[in-house]
Amino acid sequence: MYIYTPKQTSDGTRILIARKWPRGISKSHFDEWYKELSPEEDTLKKWLDSKKTEEDWKKYLSNFLPQMKRSEAVAKIEELRKRSKKGEIITLLCHCRPGEHCHRYIIKSKITGSAKVIESD
Repeated sequence: MYIYTPKQTSDGTRILIARKWPRGISKSHFDEWYKELSPEEDTLKKWLDSKKTEEDWKKYLSNFLPQMKRSEAVAKIEELRKRSKKGEIITLLCHCRPGEHCHRYIIKSKITGSAKVIESD
């Protein structure tokens, strides 16, 4: 979900998965902050500076996916998977607007155990 979307009770636990703090957002807007599940600054910068073609997205994925194999990221994904399986509602937040290619869809797919990237909020 887009970080600037107003908080709803149906969101459950709101987790920010961005490396940088969003402008104009207070800590009360989300419950937890997992920087480990965001792309490294260089990876993000290359994506933001790109033309956002499918080829650019593939390059982004080739950089981002190995980052999600690091122990810190794997531990956070596993923690969220367990919490989700216990029935906890988890909403992932970042700077990307709905409908854009975004790492939160990749993280959501990893949490749900889907091999397919789920491109919706």
